[in-house]
Amino acid sequence: MPNKITVILILIIAIAIFFRFWQFGSIPPGLYQDEAMNGADALSSLKTGNFSVFYQNNNGREGMIVWLDALAIKALGTQPWALRLFPALAGVLAVLGLYFLAKELLSVEVALASSFFMAVSFWAVNFSRIGFRAGLMLLFLIWSFYFLIREFKLSKSDFYNFYRSPTSIILIFLAGILFGLGFYTYISYRFAPVLVAAFFIPYLIKYGNKKLWTGFLLFTITGFIIALPIGLYFLNNPGDFFGRSGQVAIWSAENPLKAVAISTASTLGMFNVVGDFNWRHNYAGSSELFWPVGILFLLGLGISVKRLGFSEKFMLAWLGIFLLPNILSTEGNPHALRALGAMPAAMIFSGIGLLWLYGKIQNYVDHKRVKKEIFWLLIVFLVFIAGFEFNKYFNHWASNPRVFDAFSGNQVELANYLNGLPEEVKKYALWHPDDRPTDNGLPVSAQTVYFLTRGKEQINYLRADETAKIELGKNSTVITPIYFNTDLLHNLQKKYPKSRIEIIGLNVGAVIVP
Repeated sequence: MPNKITVILILIIAIAIFFRFWQFGSIPPGLYQDEAMNGADALSSLKTGNFSVFYQNNNGREGMIVWLDALAIKALGTQPWALRLFPALAGVLAVLGLYFLAKELLSVEVALASSFFMAVSFWAVNFSRIGFRAGLMLLFLIWSFYFLIREFKLSKSDFYNFYRSPTSIILIFLAGILFGLGFYTYISYRFAPVLVAAFFIPYLIKYGNKKLWTGFLLFTITGFIIALPIGLYFLNNPGDFFGRSGQVAIWSAENPLKAVAISTASTLGMFNVVGDFNWRHNYAGSSELFWPVGILFLLGLGISVKRLGFSEKFMLAWLGIFLLPNILSTEGNPHALRALGAMPAAMIFSGIGLLWLYGKIQNYVDHKRVKKEIFWLLIVFLVFIAGFEFNKYFNHWASNPRVFDAFSGNQVELANYLNGLPEEVKKYALWHPDDRPTDNGLPVSAQTVYFLTRGKEQINYLRADETAKIELGKNSTVITPIYFNTDLLHNLQKKYPKSRIEIIGLNVGAVIVP
């Protein structure tokens, strides 16, 4: 029979699954063009059999999300939720991993609290339900450091023989493999070696023994071998390594010192004051942590600074280093996506704050019945947190029309309209002439329509300034601008006098030529 801790952990994972898969086919609404670009590259890789470690379209993306999308498409077809399946699964496994990491670093109680906060957090849930490559990062980040920390703690034991223990070898190789795989997820993961260098190497120099050094070297070599293919790619294509980060880097600002000061202030304030204003990333402007959790985060942060043991130093280093992608960028700060790597540390600090506060309150109370009532108040508090986050995400955020726009909902309506037309109707989709085509000949802005109609309808794509190439079909012809432009619609209607304009949905129109 499972013990109490196991039952609570199972309940937390069940909550994490519910928050990540409830109404999975309809929330978020639409399919953002970046998600669709991943799907389009996956379709291309499935067709050609060429799977790359790095895909250059759309400012460049590490390959893992495309590989997994290809697997999902092959099994489930070209549906928006197929592109969100693996980030959602990764989000659940990240919650489980955070429990084991926090347990290894601190205590079972802190681990349960931290994993619960991550299971229900709007910040965590949102990026688990979007088909972005960043949604995969936390899985590898958390589990690789869990196995590395576990090996470090085992290697410090006098009775522990590293050279004869198969458990040790498995832990080290798992840590190294997962650490190396993380480089195929998201650009912010590149700060993971900084955490290793900044924390573990000084620790080894000061406290390391032969067992610790041997394990660490095996971890490093394993991670290096796994990451070598993408490393060689960047060595041969340095522009792809610096491409996106160079565009938003702090040193590209007119006054870098002023920019870094503003960026630091906005980044530190995102937890409790003002968060990301992008509706895809957040309920625009709200703090990344619900205010009671934010207070616990600050409390846990202060407690950790005061204690400053091995675990506290590690989590403080984690938080600071994975906030650097935000601090060193000028675009869109505070930026919840770029700061995603700092989330595990924020959740653990919140867990520390909760357990410290609960312990203090319990210590002030002598009466057994009152202690029990305080425990139930804690349960009510946690239920309140979960209920608030559920309502914020599934009701207020999901139903907001700005979220529909942020996820290219109008293009999904257009794709559904085209898919519903009779096969004999000739179909044209026009993309903006200023947009640059990608490898499949279409710009990123057209990928949502392309992905959702691929294999279902034959669509002829043209730039909006190439309407002279339109050839009317024997039956009717439908001409649909991918971007909404009333002038373009009226000009097309004038070109074909017998045509009519049909409004398909919000900011979606088509010209029907009989």
